[in-house]
Amino acid sequence: MADTIKAGFLGNAARYVDAARTLAPFVQELRQEIERERTIPIKLVGSMTEAGFFSLWRCHALGGPELTFTEFAHVIETLSRADGSVGWCAMVATVFSRLSGYLPQDIGREIFSKDSRLAGSINPTGKAVSVSRGFRVTGRWSYGSFIQHSHWTVGNSIVHDGETPRRDANGVPDIRFMIFPTSEAEIIDNWHVAGLRGTGSNDFQVSDLFVPEEHALPAFTATPVQPGPLYATPMITIFAASLPCVSMGIARAAIDAFVKLAEAKTPMGSTSRLREKPMTQADLGRAEAHLRAGRAFLFEAIDEIWNEAAAGRTPTLRQRAIARLAAAKAAEASAQAVDLLFNAAGGSALFESNPLERCFRDVHGTTQHIGTQPANFELAGRVLFGLDPGTPRF
Repeated sequence: MADTIKAGFLGNAARYVDAARTLAPFVQELRQEIERERTIPIKLVGSMTEAGFFSLWRCHALGGPELTFTEFAHVIETLSRADGSVGWCAMVATVFSRLSGYLPQDIGREIFSKDSRLAGSINPTGKAVSVSRGFRVTGRWSYGSFIQHSHWTVGNSIVHDGETPRRDANGVPDIRFMIFPTSEAEIIDNWHVAGLRGTGSNDFQVSDLFVPEEHALPAFTATPVQPGPLYATPMITIFAASLPCVSMGIARAAIDAFVKLAEAKTPMGSTSRLREKPMTQADLGRAEAHLRAGRAFLFEAIDEIWNEAAAGRTPTLRQRAIARLAAAKAAEASAQAVDLLFNAAGGSALFESNPLERCFRDVHGTTQHIGTQPANFELAGRVLFGLDPGTPRF
């Protein structure tokens, strides 16, 4: 079985990991431009599109690679090791490419062409009024990562019949992903932030935009039209688990940078290099342990979810809670690793010329997301106590 898994990974995903490693020097050359322009340069977007980094979860039926979660995680970690914002944009676009497994093939071909890029927001801050053959959508959404370079945008919206929010028999709102051309949206340039600055995660809005019925997908309850565990796994679970893949890549970059610094730096007042100090050695050891422990927990939890879906079973509430817990912990552990090394590096870590400075800001950007915030520990704890999750988006 292990050999089969390894062979599958090598055959299906190794080229994407290799391509990410090959692209890394080019990414690093552009790091200052990414930071200054607060978005990924178009020349890099072209290279990443050609390599397929924005559609790793496009379904086989539409010509996509449909990677497993583990394969996807390796690719996103590798890109994030080169630059956190680059990894984040690839992660977000790939998460939206997963919607290809839920749309009829004729609509899928329209939206998910070979070079299509998607962006958007899963926060339901839009209003979709039901009309003949579709919806009139109005709304403003935050955190539209990568939207400047997308062809299609997802605006999560609450469906209304007239002015009345539509609800099912249990009182649950009808929430749908409205998919529309990005050219129809106004992008609001307000992404002036400390971490993940290069993601271009600006607000965007539309007003009274018609969206056809076939471009409106139930947000968290859609039934897949494509087979396989990727699309059978709970949508919100997989989305949350995708976020710390960026955190882990950033933490690995911080370890790389710290080892290089400690090998060369002799602290003021010392006669030995930083790496020779027992405290420094302990900090590096703890950082490595934090990263590996969080990473192993994440993969273990998602493997369990994946195996349930592959067997045709619905993952349990407890399994989904553990997966959300693992996502939050992997992000937290990555930030702990970076913090240890940032502090151990001393004043050197403050300089923009030191990669640790960017790693520190970016990794804390990843932990601010709702899918990785500390509230997820409470959510998981509720379920472990036998209570309901406390949120319908679970």
